[in-house]
Amino acid sequence: MRILVLQLAPDTRGRPLPRFEPQLGVLLTLLRGRGHALSLIGMARFELDRLKRSLARELPQLIYADISGVCINLAQRVFQHLSGREGLSIVAGGQYPSIDPAGALSLPGVHAVAIGEPDATLVTYLERVKDPISGAVTPGVWLRDEQGTSRPKLPHLVEDLDSLPPPDRDLFDYAAHVSRTGQIEVAVGRGCPQRCAYCVNPLMESMYADRGQWVRRRSPQNIMAEIADLTRRFAGVASVRFLDHAFAQDPMWLAALLREFRTTCALSMRCHLRANRATQAIVASLATARCEQIDIEVISGSQFIRDEIFQMDTSEPHIRELFAWCRSAGVRTRAIIYLGAPYESEASLDETRNLLRSIRPDVVDSRCYYPLPATEAAETARENGWLHRRGEEQYHGEQCGIDMPACRPDMIRAFAAALRSEFPMDWGEPWWRRWSHKARQAMQAILARDRMG
Repeated sequence: MRILVLQLAPDTRGRPLPRFEPQLGVLLTLLRGRGHALSLIGMARFELDRLKRSLARELPQLIYADISGVCINLAQRVFQHLSGREGLSIVAGGQYPSIDPAGALSLPGVHAVAIGEPDATLVTYLERVKDPISGAVTPGVWLRDEQGTSRPKLPHLVEDLDSLPPPDRDLFDYAAHVSRTGQIEVAVGRGCPQRCAYCVNPLMESMYADRGQWVRRRSPQNIMAEIADLTRRFAGVASVRFLDHAFAQDPMWLAALLREFRTTCALSMRCHLRANRATQAIVASLATARCEQIDIEVISGSQFIRDEIFQMDTSEPHIRELFAWCRSAGVRTRAIIYLGAPYESEASLDETRNLLRSIRPDVVDSRCYYPLPATEAAETARENGWLHRRGEEQYHGEQCGIDMPACRPDMIRAFAAALRSEFPMDWGEPWWRRWSHKARQAMQAILARDRMG
């Protein structure tokens, strides 16, 4: 079957679309392995001419749309064209259909919605489209037909992640990404033990209650085999970026992976680390494994916003200690913060600025808060009447997604501008790619002097 895959996702720090996403990549590998002819395009905004060219070139028999939770309006426009003028059958999956399957099934032209992880849902469904079985239903795939809507239960989770094939990267033009950044991106697992209120993870975990182990990790040997293969395939690989937010939350597994990484790989690495789960020993072991940068979710300088609104269970001492340990170990830090969260105020913005001044991150990733659908924080904003009437437009314009009397969007814009003048900002490119060799040496000397001071 000829399938056109649409990745409907936002622009992220200048990263072009289609953008590599591990679960989507695994799905593409599985579909290719079953003989489907695939093409992939990514869209962050409605581009009619580009869509028409892809349809004319690929002549698809079916559309699979992977829809981000902040691209619902985009999906509506794209599907109106596809269903109204092209008559193509559309299957939806990804983040938005998983958190609101009924809403996704009501989009124009959508006749099936694959919920949750697609390995055991969409692959089976498309095989049955090719070779229909009378009366058969596919676990995790909602269908709409003349008889109504069927809502079968989810299948069990794939617990042995080593049994899955490596994700497809060629359809994402991954060679261009490596050439531009020097990085390869690797996911080591699925699921997260944290239950932060700004994330869809708690909802997804509850959907899979009694359907298998939620937090799963690949074996270190399996991960290192993928890294070795990617290093052979793509020229210019200098670093590995581990994508998982829960990367370092299993100390025994992490120790085994870092031993393999140190002894079998010459690359540097970058990863996430949660302040409430970090130890000085973990930071030291990461540094020994050539970790060049650690991404840390500070989110806010306000303890109330972090713990009461976002339920992060992360104290200021946690944050201060982690940044101090990283500085002592010689590892760069990237602080991720949200501006304009529920109950944000001038006082909480000052707390964020003061905390950043104290912890001295090497780079700040400053994001205007947007309430993802079906999250607890979004419900808090809805109950207070703070959801912005322009919705997704705010996200794509990098504007605050809620509007509170005590903290108007213009205040957030002014504060963000002030931060940009005071702290190095993250523009989505590895720091060492932005300077010449001499400038990089000078910057390293400055950083070393700062650490000693």
